[in-house]
Amino acid sequence: MKLLYIVCLSVLLSGCGWFNQDEPVQENPPANETKTNEMKDLFTYFDEQGLEYANSKDMEVVDINAHEGKAFEYQGNPVYLYRMNMQDEKISGWMDEIKNTGKVTINQNGTDESYDALINGEYLMVTKQGTDLNKLSEVFKKYEIK
Repeated sequence: MKLLYIVCLSVLLSGCGWFNQDEPVQENPPANETKTNEMKDLFTYFDEQGLEYANSKDMEVVDINAHEGKAFEYQGNPVYLYRMNMQDEKISGWMDEIKNTGKVTINQNGTDESYDALINGEYLMVTKQGTDLNKLSEVFKKYEIK
């Protein structure tokens, strides 16, 4: 039994590179590994693109199963941005529907309200209907997860 444990441990360590320390370290993640991002990366990109926004604050996102959320103002208009949990099949399907329609219905204080919505990967941007986001929507659509 002890010998079996040692053999298993040796195989495990050799597979992890413990015994193969001369091999080069892989710098890029494998193609099948999903990339992750954080909201701060998107806002850094906004800053790099020269977008001016104000009153940025974190939002509670538990109710919609998002990883993160921020509310901010762009040209005086309220904007809500969420990084969604795309591992949840229900959320993923909901995001596909939003991408196709450009609309999302959100229940606030017992009342359903329709909003305009943009999708970019795992990000959902929500604004009041008819809000012209000008450069913000263009920059948001071009953002790529690093």
